[in-house]
Amino acid sequence: MRQINRFFGLLLAVSLVGACSQEIDRSFCSSHASEHWQHREQHPQLQIEYASSGELQVQLSLPEERAILLETATPGDILAMPPQCVAQPLQRSSQQGLASLRFEAACGDQLPASLGVPLLLEYPGIEEVEVSMRTPAVRKHFIVHQQCERALFNIAEGTASE
Repeated sequence: MRQINRFFGLLLAVSLVGACSQEIDRSFCSSHASEHWQHREQHPQLQIEYASSGELQVQLSLPEERAILLETATPGDILAMPPQCVAQPLQRSSQQGLASLRFEAACGDQLPASLGVPLLLEYPGIEEVEVSMRTPAVRKHFIVHQQCERALFNIAEGTASE
């Protein structure tokens, strides 16, 4: 499972918990962030917002044909949270070929030390997730990919004309 770690309100690291059975292709990982825009609409996008009040809002957007993989998903399948966080039921919607799975969680006064992204291990058809995370202290935008041991930052926002 991918872990998103935070200490004193700052995102410090994204690390892999558990081993991947695939050998890491470092050339792929070094270039993928700059090329991601070419296929980003084909992969899930996870938006995480954490308010200082302890409220966590999570939305996973992905093409409807890939959402079939998540028909029986729960909030914990999308984001592994610490025990103090209590998640509301998952809300599903779709519009113009894009599925959206949303939920909110109350985490209380204690900020979560880490949040896991189990999608990559639990759902074999998902090999990459683009993550946008916002807390009162920091904003981060990165990709987690099964072939890469670390998160990929500096995602290019290119277009087909570039």
